[in-house]
Amino acid sequence: MAYAGTSPTPLPTTWRFRVFGKIFRFVSRVLSRPSSERLPNLDDGPVVFVANHTSMSDVFYAIATLSDWKYPARCLVRYAYFANPLMGTFLRTVDCVPAGGGGTDAVAVAVETLDAGRPVAVMVEGRIVPPEDRSPDGMGDFRDGFVTIARKANARVLPIVITNADHVWGSRAKLPTLRLRNRPEVEVRVGNPFSVDGLVDSEAIAEARSQMAAMLSRP
Repeated sequence: MAYAGTSPTPLPTTWRFRVFGKIFRFVSRVLSRPSSERLPNLDDGPVVFVANHTSMSDVFYAIATLSDWKYPARCLVRYAYFANPLMGTFLRTVDCVPAGGGGTDAVAVAVETLDAGRPVAVMVEGRIVPPEDRSPDGMGDFRDGFVTIARKANARVLPIVITNADHVWGSRAKLPTLRLRNRPEVEVRVGNPFSVDGLVDSEAIAEARSQMAAMLSRP
């Protein structure tokens, strides 16, 4: 199993992003058996990635995959994580955007990023969702910020899911689990991009959730 390789519409990446991509590809392979699907041809248009969030290890797979695709999305991350000196330094190095407070207008920064030709990525639940808080489709409640961003930037939305990441790093665990045998399979699955034009917020959320639920239900 492996990451899928370069996007058909690659974008310029910084050396820092490439270095962390290599680091996290190595880390993810130590902790699991990772793979990803290919990114579709996005025709160089603005794109908002939306993904589920079950584990701190999501960051390993997100950066590893985005780097492998050569599609360096700016990830919106809860601003509280930036207060940790080590985590904050890493997040700033890979150009993440503080979201949900801290004096930064994450929506405005995301729209500016998209207008400049770079994608953004949003964990639509806004937090790590433990198993007991997930609906039968495997996800928590969605927030509507991604719709606002896509609408303001005239961007399409691309649903993505990361499967089994919480088998690597439990939602309430302080550290990931290192297994010498039977490492879990973790896969980044990719849906179909869609436009929010003509959709009200609830319809755009339903479309993203429907695609993501279908991808999570696949064996």
